[in-house]
Amino acid sequence: MVPLTPLLALEVADLVRVDDPNWPGAIAHSETGSLLTEPPPPGVPWRYETAAVPDPVEGERDGATARSAWPATDTLEVTNALDWHARGVTGKGVKIALFDSSFYGGEAPLAELGTFTTHDCLFSSSCEAPLDMNAPTFSAEEGRHGIACAETIHDVAPDAELHLVRVNGFTTFENGVAWAAREGIDFVSMSMSFYHASFYDGTGPFDAQLERLEAAGALLASSAGNNAGTHWSGAWRDGDLDGRLDGLGDNAFYAYDTGAAPTFYLSWNRYPNCPETDLDLYVYDLDDNLLGAGESVQAAGQDRCEPVEKVTSAPAADGWYRIEVVLARGSASGLVVDLLPRDMAMFQGNSAGSVADPGSNPLTFAVGAVKADGYLQNGPEGFSSRGPTHGGVNKPDIAGPDGLSSSIYGPAGFFGTSASTPAVAGLLALVLSEDPSLTPREASETLQGWAFGEAGFSQDNALGAGKARLPVGSPDDPQPCGRRRMVMPLFLLPVWWWAGRRR
Repeated sequence: MVPLTPLLALEVADLVRVDDPNWPGAIAHSETGSLLTEPPPPGVPWRYETAAVPDPVEGERDGATARSAWPATDTLEVTNALDWHARGVTGKGVKIALFDSSFYGGEAPLAELGTFTTHDCLFSSSCEAPLDMNAPTFSAEEGRHGIACAETIHDVAPDAELHLVRVNGFTTFENGVAWAAREGIDFVSMSMSFYHASFYDGTGPFDAQLERLEAAGALLASSAGNNAGTHWSGAWRDGDLDGRLDGLGDNAFYAYDTGAAPTFYLSWNRYPNCPETDLDLYVYDLDDNLLGAGESVQAAGQDRCEPVEKVTSAPAADGWYRIEVVLARGSASGLVVDLLPRDMAMFQGNSAGSVADPGSNPLTFAVGAVKADGYLQNGPEGFSSRGPTHGGVNKPDIAGPDGLSSSIYGPAGFFGTSASTPAVAGLLALVLSEDPSLTPREASETLQGWAFGEAGFSQDNALGAGKARLPVGSPDDPQPCGRRRMVMPLFLLPVWWWAGRRR
């Protein structure tokens, strides 16, 4: 066992991954790679580990009403799950794995989850070792995000077989997927996002993992993310030919933060051909003081080459940041840029393409968020990430309720796609429990067919098929919106996408 204390000073994103599953002295291994605490010797290709970032529960940055103005709402009421419980449908016989990193909520919240098992996919590549619930390994794992997600699943599907699986980055995600495929898991619920391991277009390292789950008959229900108000993407434009991406007329973009040190992500469509174009990222305050810079070299022959820049900035005194993207080297022909200052409000950004990995993958059942109080009348939460993806796929696939009653978050409510995703995972378990002849994928299509809203069978890039809820009474009775169970997928996977990848 690797000593835990030294790792507390690190973040998962500080770890280094090499594509060698047997690297000596690594702190963790998967089928395709190993995790190190520092770069390998020169000449060995490496990259920073792609961290799994819990989608924030609080801190909506789009000017919406403060959380305290909205009462926490019971999940069972707005989704009609209570009616299904009364008919004896409680998720029995269904296996759900919750992928998360923050399971340190104390004994009282854990006791409310009934019977569950834990799995450590970091120090146990097979995920068979139980998770040490006494203390986190990394500081970012502190908190009760995972417990709140588990509580939501248990509320909706109390008799489902629940597994809490430690996933904090790509390596542990790979281990978790392999374990879920072996163990016959039906649904994986994950309220976390991975930033810039791909261009969010259905390609990249997560694609193979999603295909593995699909082949095993398991379905990943993943949060769409909470990035709609803190995102910009678009084609490279440089009208004044000064080598800087044109922003709001002065070669810059602007974002606002409340004072915490924010993280700025930049990526561009050069996966996997990184050396073609080298971009740099600069963050200033409004007085043009440089607060942070991302100047990684994207060039042939580098041990590390990714079309990504990341800047963790010092807080700006007034909360406003000026962001510049500079073409350091290479061609801008056909260049598309994605800029995401996390947990901030971006001035004149755009929400399209704000769904990160793995929610952007066509095989993922991505979940958006709608406030539970007034659920059927509400539109999508302003922060709920939207499609289409950079691969042209409509996302999310469905929307679920947030602002949920929770012992973890109390009267403030459990908000974000972090909350809506486990709620939908619980609903999926009820659908499969009620009709075990369905596959998990068919269960998701059934839930889409019952969704409430005007989207119908045409995918909406904010609500997907609509707002997830179960029918009252027999599932075969006509529903208020005139839908019965879907018998075939009508819009989940575009035919052109599936055909193209199989050639």
